[in-house]
Amino acid sequence: MGAAALLLIGGLLSGCSPDGGSGVRVEFAAESLASGDGEFPPGTDQAKLVGEATAILAQRLSDSGIADPKAAVHGDTVVVTAKSGSPADIEALAAAGVLLLRPVLFTAPVAADASGLDLELRQANVTTPPAEMARRAQQLKCIGVDPMAGNDNPTELLAACGQDGQSVYALGAAIINGNEVASAKASPSQQGGGWVVTVEFGGSAKEEWPTYTAANIGQQVAYVLDSRVVTAPIIQSPISGPTQISTAAGFSQAEAEHLATMLTTGALPVRFVPKK
Repeated sequence: MGAAALLLIGGLLSGCSPDGGSGVRVEFAAESLASGDGEFPPGTDQAKLVGEATAILAQRLSDSGIADPKAAVHGDTVVVTAKSGSPADIEALAAAGVLLLRPVLFTAPVAADASGLDLELRQANVTTPPAEMARRAQQLKCIGVDPMAGNDNPTELLAACGQDGQSVYALGAAIINGNEVASAKASPSQQGGGWVVTVEFGGSAKEEWPTYTAANIGQQVAYVLDSRVVTAPIIQSPISGPTQISTAAGFSQAEAEHLATMLTTGALPVRFVPKK
């Protein structure tokens, strides 16, 4: 079955505005997710796996508003340095990686006079009027690391920022969990004009997504990683096969590959444990 395109409101969201800071250094031990004791099973290419996870972590820190993050493997230690944030920020982002798909109830640019929103007001019961969630979202400043960082409750509404720090969103309860994203691949558009990202779902989402898209044509759906909106395309038509995400002009190759990586590596392939 063919893929149906989703048209993005804007482009790829990346790189939030960092807050200031004097610099931070955090050291981690890398453990396997495949064993209860954290040891890597025999035959595992540990160096490759840890190296890939370290690169993903550095990109995640940058996307989340950490200034000039660097992550490197030194022996059995992964060392992270950055010019902003705190050790708690770094540790939270190293442990997060929660991807959810949520309906978009409201979106707008960040208000210049935004007053800020208390963390406990970021979420609300699904019976809360969308207008109230829109009002809350417009109070978000979207500066620096998101203190929620993947700890949002998927069954509740959410006021969230875009990863670029330029947009705010009021979002509905999650409709798909990121662990049901079977694959996301970047490729040149067959229609010409840039690159696209093709997403395929597995599990129950494979059956639920066609029904949802058929009932919500013209509506935005947000891909939310660690409580921030990565991208929020508009559903153009019912989708019964792979889903293509693009912009009106198409992504650049780098943008498409970056988005595909974010959608498929929400959860890191190893566990990073802070060394005290």
